Amino acid sequence: MLHALGFPDEAMPQLLVHGWWNLGGAKMSKSAGNIVDPDALIDKYGAEALRYYLMSDIVSGKDADFSEERLIERYNADLANSLGNLLNRTLNMAHRYRVGKVSGRGPGAIPHLSAYCTEIEQTSIYAALERINGFVVSCNQQIERKQPWTLAKNASGAETLDSLLYQLSESLRIMAILISPVLPKAAHGIFDQLNWKMELSGKEERFSLTDAEWGKLPDGHVVGEPVPLFPRIER
Repeated sequence: MLHALGFPDEAMPQLLVHGWWNLGGAKMSKSAGNIVDPDALIDKYGAEALRYYLMSDIVSGKDADFSEERLIERYNADLANSLGNLLNRTLNMAHRYRVGKVSGRGPGAIPHLSAYCTEIEQTSIYAALERINGFVVSCNQQIERKQPWTLAKNASGAETLDSLLYQLSESLRIMAILISPVLPKAAHGIFDQLNWKMELSGKEERFSLTDAEWGKLPDGHVVGEPVPLFPRIER
């Protein structure tokens, strides 16, 4: 088709093309009438919920079965219950135990960052999102393991608590950068609640990948109050 349009081999463009989208096992077609109206879904669930589902659950280049139920499941599991919950817990604990101030900077790492970058470059967006999900899950597990509510009861746990709150806040800052290609509104929401780069609020420059480096959140940084970022979708 591109040859027919006049593109020579040396100037052949690369196109990212998804596979067939099926609905209930049958290929969508206007003649059959089994189509999905994206505008109606956006009105119902929001653009970011729809975009996240399409980018995380439908693999580029392969056929996929569109499911509204699956959209709700992925949104609630990955965003409301996992990332949104992590943000809410972290900021709540920072204010409850340290008046919103995070300190105790220490060494840390961003799991699979190089793999994430490779997958983005190869347009394997679903795989890159899985890397982020694994990062979020590990942070939530860390909260359960270290039990900050117990650490806060004893002076001997103060240093560990400070370190944990910093690590969680810094992880959220980096997660906002990593999710920004797919969830720009949510990424701005995380930065706003972290009080990070407020002078760039609403601008794409806020999400430079060069900032996805551990330890850039200043020691003693004061975070904002939590605001529900991903309200659960009730069926």
